[in-house]
Amino acid sequence: MDPKKTALVLIEYQNDFTSKGGTLHDAVKGVMEKNNMLQNTVETVKKAVGDDVRIMVDVNQKLDVMGNIRQARLLADLDLVWYEEPVLADDLAACAEVAARIEIPVATGENNYTRFEFRDLIERRAARYLMPDICRANGFSETLKIGRLAAAHQVAVSPHVVHELSLQVAGALSNGFLVEWIDWVPDDLFEQMPVMEGGDFLIPDRPGHGMTLAPGAEKKYRQA
Repeated sequence: MDPKKTALVLIEYQNDFTSKGGTLHDAVKGVMEKNNMLQNTVETVKKAVGDDVRIMVDVNQKLDVMGNIRQARLLADLDLVWYEEPVLADDLAACAEVAARIEIPVATGENNYTRFEFRDLIERRAARYLMPDICRANGFSETLKIGRLAAAHQVAVSPHVVHELSLQVAGALSNGFLVEWIDWVPDDLFEQMPVMEGGDFLIPDRPGHGMTLAPGAEKKYRQA
């Protein structure tokens, strides 16, 4: 993988995001541990977008404990918001060890499912940011329980993707930090998507979660 080409792609994506007012971005994904490639990529992106935009790194569960410690040491001075999913999601002990031994706050949780798993992450001090996925974590009720449990331990919550639904969760929690936005929803799926103004999404004031399928969307996107 060419770090220069990777950085150019990330910069283009980041510029599109910042043009909409975004100021925090999980732009650097994957692991390029050899020859400080990830460090070079993050530095290139950071230089391009400027100091007004802070960056996250997502390891995507690709390294072991020692690999993460080595990599995070190279990134420690780059003012990253978080260091995401450093190890296999099932290995809570390894995640806790990484969190205890690196300077960047750890984020994890998109591949964990119930408040009991998140309770274990919290008790092990395995992350400073928890990222329950509302579709995987058994919906609104369970995700809110996870969020309130995290609040009692001063742990922030940033729901994983599906921002059109996650906004309601983040807005209902005292410890809601941000929602993850990926622009991948088809234009003809919902009648109206949440609006972004100045880098902030406005929480819909429509009934329930505020989302309604567009005419014909159920027929088009239904899978047998």
